[in-house]
Amino acid sequence: MRILTLFGVRITVHPSWLLIFGLLVIWLATMGGPSAGSGLPDAARWVLAPIVATLFFASVLAHELAHAYVARARGVRVDEVMLFIFGGAARLDREAPTPRSEVVITIAGPITSAILGLVLLGAGISLGGVDGLLASVASDTLVGLGVINLLLAGFNLIPGFPMDGGRLLRAILWARTRDFLRATRLATLVGRGFAYVLIGVGVVVALSGGGGIVFGVWTALIGWFLHQASEQSYRRVELAHIVEGVAVRDVMDREYSVVNPNLTLDTFVDQHLLGSTGATIYPVTVDGMLAGTVELRQIRRVPRADWTKTRVSDVMSRQEALWTLTEPQPAMDALGHFQESDAQGIAVVDAQDRQRLTGVVTRDGLARALRQRHETARLAT
Repeated sequence: MRILTLFGVRITVHPSWLLIFGLLVIWLATMGGPSAGSGLPDAARWVLAPIVATLFFASVLAHELAHAYVARARGVRVDEVMLFIFGGAARLDREAPTPRSEVVITIAGPITSAILGLVLLGAGISLGGVDGLLASVASDTLVGLGVINLLLAGFNLIPGFPMDGGRLLRAILWARTRDFLRATRLATLVGRGFAYVLIGVGVVVALSGGGGIVFGVWTALIGWFLHQASEQSYRRVELAHIVEGVAVRDVMDREYSVVNPNLTLDTFVDQHLLGSTGATIYPVTVDGMLAGTVELRQIRRVPRADWTKTRVSDVMSRQEALWTLTEPQPAMDALGHFQESDAQGIAVVDAQDRQRLTGVVTRDGLARALRQRHETARLAT
């Protein structure tokens, strides 16, 4: 869910974030936080809790935006920062081009958190000498947020890839080995080991009982997430390495069936699906120009009894809303779109005339081409 845009960067919230935000508000209002033991009425604590929780996630957002803006300055496009159950993530469209750039982009987050932590801590301590309940609560709030930001900076520097510390480790290994993929593999192994440590510690703490159950479960979940993120990051880098230098023209299908938008769905099924070779996407054309695409899942949404009175134009994705590719684009653009969406295929159009269809890239076709390329490279080595 997009909540705002800051300087061209979309700020989105994953549904899982709502869970942790709600739990944090409940904890702040009932058991912890700056208002604990302050004598504030319950109603006031429930008003203060979401404010403190919002400020905490604003701190996380500042950390990720620092990555995003520095990455842009180093030539790496960042369109989105996402908040989710375990914090936040800036979504870079590609990896840093050099070890030095990786260090600069990565260190920007912890430095921002550390500076913010010191500023908040100093402001909180300054308010500590002011009399009054509100000043005391404000002081405790600022001190708490300052400490959290300092902890955020320190925790992110732990060498567990893909955390900031793991990326710094990869940059050092990359600079020494001159091999980005090998450096990523080594950093991933360290990250995996650190994840296992967190999971083990979390399980031991949770099984010890008492008040440590929640902390133990949370620690184990963080370890599990780190393990998953580490593996996914390495697979993404490995895929990027495989498709390096590969263009869309190298993986697209030039032979494809086109569909008339006026066909009823029963006719479309009879003419194109029965006895077909298993295509999952069909370009829809009018006078040879791309009008849209139709996928099998769009047909399945329509009850079979309505096929005789429903036309392809009623269910297709229209050209103006399509995400398309051109032949010179890197195949990584297609791969990235498939990873981020449930699309089964992408229309390839002429770079000068976006309505002139030149081919189709499908999930299966791209996977097949990448497997062949990977197998060829393996045999060559």
